[in-house]
Amino acid sequence: MPFWARRKGVYFYCAVWHIAFAIVAIFMRSALGYDDALEAYNVQSFEWSYTPRNPSLYDWILYGLDQLTGSTAFSAPLLNYASMLACALLLYELARRVIDDRRLQALSVYSLSLLWTIGFDFHPILTHSKLMIAIIAATLIVIHSLGEEPTLSKYLVLGALIPLGLMAKYAYGLFLAAAFLAALAVPKYRATVFDRRILLSALIAVLPVAGVLALDATKSQAIVGTTIGVLKTGQDASLFDKSIQLGRAVTIFCMPFGVFFCWLYFRTDRSTPMPGIRDESFPRLTGLILLIGSAAMLFWSFGIGSAQVRPRYFLCVFLVFPLFAFMVLDRYAVPARAARDYAILAALTATAIFALNLTSRLAPSETVCRNCLLSVPYRQLGDELVARYGATPTLVGHDIFEGGQLRAALPTARVTTLVPKPYRPPARQAEHCVLVWQPGDDIAPDLSRYGLTPQENDTVSLKWWAPLLDNARSTTFNMQELPQGSPPCL
Repeated sequence: MPFWARRKGVYFYCAVWHIAFAIVAIFMRSALGYDDALEAYNVQSFEWSYTPRNPSLYDWILYGLDQLTGSTAFSAPLLNYASMLACALLLYELARRVIDDRRLQALSVYSLSLLWTIGFDFHPILTHSKLMIAIIAATLIVIHSLGEEPTLSKYLVLGALIPLGLMAKYAYGLFLAAAFLAALAVPKYRATVFDRRILLSALIAVLPVAGVLALDATKSQAIVGTTIGVLKTGQDASLFDKSIQLGRAVTIFCMPFGVFFCWLYFRTDRSTPMPGIRDESFPRLTGLILLIGSAAMLFWSFGIGSAQVRPRYFLCVFLVFPLFAFMVLDRYAVPARAARDYAILAALTATAIFALNLTSRLAPSETVCRNCLLSVPYRQLGDELVARYGATPTLVGHDIFEGGQLRAALPTARVTTLVPKPYRPPARQAEHCVLVWQPGDDIAPDLSRYGLTPQENDTVSLKWWAPLLDNARSTTFNMQELPQGSPPCL
């Protein structure tokens, strides 16, 4: 058995993949990704709710990590890649229980990096989704284990995972609904649903979520309103556009895994299934989760009539796609050379994506990464702000994205925004209140709301860190001291 297919090998390669990307994110970026910046702004204090669009579990964990590391620039990559690693290893442990061929067990996990959203999009964007998939993986293991031997402790664990999943991301509810309906259709898991002990799971699941919502009576209304807004976005699009959007989302999410797996599938001799007695209950369960999830997306696109469906929205129901595909392939004898070649393809793809991420940090040119958001010198700006205004000023960004970047650049500062947001950090006395913006930002309309006008009191131009470029780009930041009692400073 090759090393990559052994348990130690899978743990080793998964750890190397996640640690390598985490190192790049922590030590070779001078700015946060878009979603990380939003969370960096939010976690200036511990709150029960930050925004109606997302629940708070990710923010709570990030807030705690910030207290340990001192900056979201360090804590966000740690949380993101730890969540992804946990998901991969949990799904591998599940694969060891439902797939006989040890090579296919390993390939089902390596294939997660071949799903576009996980292998590519997860590095610059998305936060709550990473935590959600780890909890989905844990839930799947518990569901499988309940089917094998239902015990009270497993029902209690299931009950604890449900509120964690919902508080990680509301999309977990779609996975849970799909898993529940799928379980009703499979006799082995239907018995676990009708077991009286599941009432304890329901009770444990409901109480924490109800308690959090009860702390803010208006939050549930805001969640419903925001969700409806997302679901209905793009309703004015034509039927053709909605079809294209849905097809594009499915295709992008599944690639390049879909192509590589088809290549492996057709290299396998399927004329003679492998001998032995197989329990098809879990493959049927995961297959039904995929079908129900697909039906939900079809209804979203054509029943509700939205053109808002994006590849990342499939994570909650299509995370099991590689596992299901390799459970199907496990019925046949897969040639050793074909499995090895698939592993090589997966490794080459992961290496290419890593090389692109690394190159875009070492040589952030427009041809490599366009605007190269992650290389904008916000960290260097933090040093300039300390030199001018001390370590604890109030900084004002144009919007929440800029505010989050300033928060990561100078974690000891209090950061607010010109554009009003649901969350605003607690008031704090500061000697300076400084508005920071870039020349291209149209801040005049937002400043006029408070009776203020733009004034460039100070300007600094900072070169990008680009060791492989002779002529690195530079970014100019404007700074304006605002009156202490002005609304942006409060």
